[in-house]
Amino acid sequence: MKKYRDIGQLFTSQAINAVADGDFSLLHELAANTLTPEFFPVKVSEIFDIAFRKLSREYKSEYFFKNIIANEVFLKKHKKNESVMLSEFRVGTSKADCVILNGLSICYEIKTELDNLKRLPEQLNSYVNLFDKVYVVAAKTHLEKIRLIIPASVGIIQLTEKNRLDEIKPALVIDSEINPKLMISSMRVAEYKYMAEKITGIRIDLPNMDIYNFCLNVFEKTESQTLRKYFRESIKTHRENDISFINTLPRSLKSSPISFSITQSRQRSLTKILSSYIEKDDICTSLYSEVNSSSLQH
Repeated sequence: MKKYRDIGQLFTSQAINAVADGDFSLLHELAANTLTPEFFPVKVSEIFDIAFRKLSREYKSEYFFKNIIANEVFLKKHKKNESVMLSEFRVGTSKADCVILNGLSICYEIKTELDNLKRLPEQLNSYVNLFDKVYVVAAKTHLEKIRLIIPASVGIIQLTEKNRLDEIKPALVIDSEINPKLMISSMRVAEYKYMAEKITGIRIDLPNMDIYNFCLNVFEKTESQTLRKYFRESIKTHRENDISFINTLPRSLKSSPISFSITQSRQRSLTKILSSYIEKDDICTSLYSEVNSSSLQH
C-alpha cells in the first residue's frame, strides 16, 4: 500500500507545482522504482497517466474520484463554456468535494474506501439546503450503509472496478426552501453582492461592513427559485474554469487546476514540461546525485 500512497503524492498540489517549477525528483524516483515505463524516452505526461492507471488498481484516492468526475461528467456531459466545476466548496462547516454548476447546481460528496461515513449525515444536511441536486459518489464497500443514511432526495453513484460512474440511485431535484444564511456564508463578497444587485435591480454602494447585512436581508425576502437561479449565475460568473488550460492536460491531470491553485506562469511552464521527454539516463543521473548527496551528509 505504501508504494501506491507514494504514487498518489504525484497528484498533490505540492508535487504538481514542483514539476511546473522544474523539480523532477519525485517523477524520477517513481519512474525508476515504481512506475517503470516500458519504453524510454518517455513523455512526462505519460508518466502521470501511468501513475493514474496504477492508482486505479489499488489506491483510489479522493483525487482519483475527482478526476474521474472531471473527465466523465464535467468534460464529457456538460458544455464547457456554460458550466463550472469547483472543488472543496465551503458549505457551513463542511466542504463539498465537487460541485458542478450548469442548468442546475449539483453537489458530489466523495467517500473513498479509506473514508468513514461518520460525518456524512451532517454534510448532506447542509448540501440539501443549498444545491439543486446532491449525490454521494462512493466505493462499493460503502453502498449499503449509505443507503441507510441518505435523505430521499440524495442520489448514489458507484465508482466501479472499471472506473466508471454507475448511478445506483438517481438524485431528485430539490425545490424546497433554500437557506439564505447558509448560501451567503458559502459565497465571496463580490458573489453575493452580484446576486443582490441582480435581484433588486440596483447598484449596491455601501461600506463593506454593511454589504453582508443588506444582501442577507434581500435574500431572506426573495423566493427560493430566484435565489437558486442567481446563485448558479453568480458562481459561474465569478469562478469560471480555465478550459483552455484544462484542454492542454493529459486525462490524468484534468482535475488538477480545478482542485489546486496553479498560477498562470506555472500553467505555461507545466504545459511545456508535460510535452517534454525523460531519458533513462536522466533518471539514473538524478538518483545517483541523490544517493551521493545523502552519503556526503552522513
